Amino acid sequence: MLAAVAVSAPAAAAPAAPLGPEVIKTDQAPGGYAVKFRYEAPAGVDAVHIYGDWFYSRPESVVCNDCGDGRHPAQWQPGDIAATPWHIIPMERGGDGVWETIVPLPAGTFRYAFTHDCTNQLATGCTLHHDPANAWEMMPQYPGAPGAVRSTIFVPSSKKFPTYDTDYQKPPRPDRAGTLESRRYPSPLSTNPVGVHDIVVYLPHGYDPGRATPYPTLYLSHGGGDHSTAWTMQGVAHHILENAIQDGAAQPMVIVSTDFNGLPGGNQGYANELRNNIIPFVEANYHVSTRSADRAFGGFSAGGSRAFTIMYDNTDLFGYHAAWSSGGPAASQAQIDRLKGVPGGIYIGTGLQDRLGNIGENSQLRAAALRAAGVDVTEYNVEGVHTWHVWRPLLNYYLRSLAFRTTTTGLEVETASAGKSGNVRVTATATVGAVTTNAASPTGKVDFYAGDTYLGSAPVKHGVARFHKAIAGATLDSPVVAHYRGDKLFNSSRSTSLDVG
Repeated sequence: MLAAVAVSAPAAAAPAAPLGPEVIKTDQAPGGYAVKFRYEAPAGVDAVHIYGDWFYSRPESVVCNDCGDGRHPAQWQPGDIAATPWHIIPMERGGDGVWETIVPLPAGTFRYAFTHDCTNQLATGCTLHHDPANAWEMMPQYPGAPGAVRSTIFVPSSKKFPTYDTDYQKPPRPDRAGTLESRRYPSPLSTNPVGVHDIVVYLPHGYDPGRATPYPTLYLSHGGGDHSTAWTMQGVAHHILENAIQDGAAQPMVIVSTDFNGLPGGNQGYANELRNNIIPFVEANYHVSTRSADRAFGGFSAGGSRAFTIMYDNTDLFGYHAAWSSGGPAASQAQIDRLKGVPGGIYIGTGLQDRLGNIGENSQLRAAALRAAGVDVTEYNVEGVHTWHVWRPLLNYYLRSLAFRTTTTGLEVETASAGKSGNVRVTATATVGAVTTNAASPTGKVDFYAGDTYLGSAPVKHGVARFHKAIAGATLDSPVVAHYRGDKLFNSSRSTSLDVG
């Protein structure tokens, strides 16, 4: 009889490491995180580099467009700005044939691509390849659409190694995300594609087509070299909105990202497209308000130039106007008069080190000129150049501080004798309302003053705050003022009563 022989099973092969980016918590400087990139290049490629918008400069070093320190992200320092130009970083090919590199990164959203056998440090003349393992969820809708790098990665912030406060860009959990839709609408003006044009529509989490109150709509324009997917795929506008909503700092709204390519007539042609084709299509196909006070617009760079044309000459289309990273032309008196009637306000912002056509300085000069002419302008600028690292925070500020947040406060004051004391009993009724149709109503308190003398406050209930108090008659020599403080969703407003009786 033969003896039994034990046979060992062969050891299972280790699973192959996945392709694509992997965010790694390092707990090391400069930002506490790094990203491992793994990319499989076609056969015959001898060198692969990664090309991303993560090179840094001191603000004072950016003295011209594409000037700066150009430091690798491993050399990031507090106070740095992400600046151009980008550079390529070499990758190494592993034994499995996959190209790999680890890039330490500060917090934020970054775009990247790969080059094959590229020898130019700035990737000039080199073809850029997106990451097949991390492609955009929405690619260009038509052949020949201009587009930039087609891969994006988000890096969280570290408490041990703080860099930038960019949590507002974080992708929401899948169960708290809304819906992105690529839509094609009829456009007699469009030359590419002929007779039709494209938009990207974002419906917020919980979008209800049967909601009693229609949604407000934010229309966005990209800049030169991009198209309708830019604001979501690169600008992560949908993530910025959802985070603002979840923080209670913005109401749910619909975002429409437009495409100005293939539309004749320049800036005014684009405005005509909004008026005649885009807005009617959106309002016919989505549960959004048809009131101009319930629409907001924002655009950057070439889209910011269009924003000025819209706010100057097509003012009635929107209740809220924003122009970013654009110097803008001087306004005529007729245009200034129209701007003074905008119910939601004007917002101008830029990257302070934007040297492309001296945009940073010109944007600030334009805002100052409009303010000097009596236009109510909100100006909010950030450190940075002509890049998404500027436009994302400008949009975040718009959503959390301005868009669809404007209120009006009305005031009625009655007085009566309080008896022999010589005091006067004042009854002040403040009516607080939102300019934009909103499923919520303003809450909080209204403070009442007689001149600079604080009289007291009253809570807002169902849009009304009532205040009763006996005060010295001499106090009423000054006008009564009602100041609504605002809340998380609504901005403050005030009213003065000149007639007290």
